[in-house]
Amino acid sequence: MLPPQPPTPTNNERWQGIDLPTVNWGPLDVVIAVIVTMLVVISILSLSGAFGTSVGYDTTVTSPVGYYVGLLATALSLVLLRLFRYPLWPIIAALTAGVGITAISYQFGTDIGNGTAEFIGVPVGIIAATAMSGAFAATGIAFSVVRYREPFAALGFVKTNGIKPYLFAVAMWLVGLSVLMFWVQALYWFGVDSLVPPDTAKKALDEAGGSIVVTIVLVGILGPIAEEIFFRGYVLPGLVKKFGIGWALLLSSVMFGLFHIDLGAIVPTFALGLALGWVYLKTGSIWPAMFAHGLHNTVAVLIAKYVSVA
Repeated sequence: MLPPQPPTPTNNERWQGIDLPTVNWGPLDVVIAVIVTMLVVISILSLSGAFGTSVGYDTTVTSPVGYYVGLLATALSLVLLRLFRYPLWPIIAALTAGVGITAISYQFGTDIGNGTAEFIGVPVGIIAATAMSGAFAATGIAFSVVRYREPFAALGFVKTNGIKPYLFAVAMWLVGLSVLMFWVQALYWFGVDSLVPPDTAKKALDEAGGSIVVTIVLVGILGPIAEEIFFRGYVLPGLVKKFGIGWALLLSSVMFGLFHIDLGAIVPTFALGLALGWVYLKTGSIWPAMFAHGLHNTVAVLIAKYVSVA
């Protein structure tokens, strides 16, 4: 006679201690939100870049092509929103604010050389990047709080108790950082230079004219807040009902990695997404995930600023 076999753990038993909010949005909402966010980012980048070229600066997107691409992306996003009956005004507000602020910055900016504009001591390229980051938060809020009338708690804005959630966030960040270091070392061992992560912190610091305060505020605070609202607060819970917690964590992290576009950045940001997603799942609050994300970016900026690599 065979010995009795232990019961197979159910999905709920496998993920004991996980208490995600039950939300009304699902995978289709997530897919539409991802597409709309991508279109909004393209719109802000293209329209603001074209305007910058028109007033005499060198930008990554030139005029008049930038106007055509930006207007086309804007039109597609609005059509998609109207087709699926999503609220228009938060996306229009994000687009208007992003393009408007960047255009004003170019219009009244100062040429600091090499065709680069600076407004009130901040390079306009950094201002545009921050505006594009805001699109993540705008879409996440529009598709949850506005569309489904959900409270902000559904996006993870839940109060934490004590310091333990943040210590756990730091521990998970260190795990993710260890994976990243091993990955980079393995790439060097095997000579796969094309997949080595780009030094985005150094690039952001250079664009900010070396200003550590401006870079930390924009890259270490505002960027992580917007991205965590979208990827952990909106995308992750929206995939749980259909795919379960494990697959939702994996898929949301893949999306997080792919949104960083650069081939070398995909794997590191995927690993970071797993760590941040797990922090959110275990703490039940988005605040520790925001803290860990901001810590990661801030440390990267500080290293780029003060550590000399031979």
